Amino acid sequence: MKAYFSLGSNLGNREQLIAEALRLMGERVGQCERVSSLKETQPVGFCSDNMFLNAAVMVETTLSPSDVLTATQQIEAELGRTHKSVSGCYADRPIDIDILLMGDVVLDTPDLQIPHPRLHERRFVLEPLAEIAPEVEHPVSGLKVCEMLHRLNACSIVSEAVYSSELLAEITHLLGQLSSTPHPLTEAYLRHIIEADNSHLFVLRDECDRISGMATVCLCASPTGVKAWVEDVVVSAACRGRGYGRRLVHRCIDAARADGAKKVMLTSRPSRETANRLYRSMGFEPRETNVYSLDLQKQLTT
Repeated sequence: MKAYFSLGSNLGNREQLIAEALRLMGERVGQCERVSSLKETQPVGFCSDNMFLNAAVMVETTLSPSDVLTATQQIEAELGRTHKSVSGCYADRPIDIDILLMGDVVLDTPDLQIPHPRLHERRFVLEPLAEIAPEVEHPVSGLKVCEMLHRLNACSIVSEAVYSSELLAEITHLLGQLSSTPHPLTEAYLRHIIEADNSHLFVLRDECDRISGMATVCLCASPTGVKAWVEDVVVSAACRGRGYGRRLVHRCIDAARADGAKKVMLTSRPSRETANRLYRSMGFEPRETNVYSLDLQKQLTT
């Protein structure tokens, strides 16, 4: 039977502890056939300065679910874990091994639930699991791992029309990720951006309704036609890798097209390599300067 596990560590030599846990699982549970890369994540459910390393592993096992649980708990104890989390109370730990899925097994006992009851809502579990088993289905919901992750990556992008102190604080924070010396953003200027007829301030909110990204579009009339300038495209560092940047740029392009722009222009420093790869993959053509250009009329004919 193919069994899938989540491993985490935020105390001691994290890489070594996970490697040792995998070795012992290979000896006592079954052969480890696939192991994800390690992902560093923030603690979830409690506050700590110690970051986690997380991984997922697929093991071929002949053990029963209860025997697997016994084996993994023994491994945790041998590697220094003194107590399990109880009633949602979490703490730092040298190693954590959770059973996520075991074939089509559905089990609900006081000691063990399979599939893991919070599998669908934990990014630190789903991202490594999607790396090694994107097409594996949840035996209850029927959703594939990749689909559960996609749902977790849900977001909304709106053209902000109302000023608030929360908006000012969040935009200021995001601008700090664009530049180490951002220009101070005042209430008056943010109101001006929101209320201007020729601009849009797009704000992206993640699945928890937190402001996690932004972009601005400003229309500019010129003798060669209306151009739309896209500026300040940024996604919170904690949310990168989810496709949010691409969604923001697509939203800006749609707004520019709706406003009659012939081209979309954006600026990006050469040092922003990831962003620049994104822009090129979306059809933007780099100029000799730091400017990228997307011809909307050309897009319509190709």
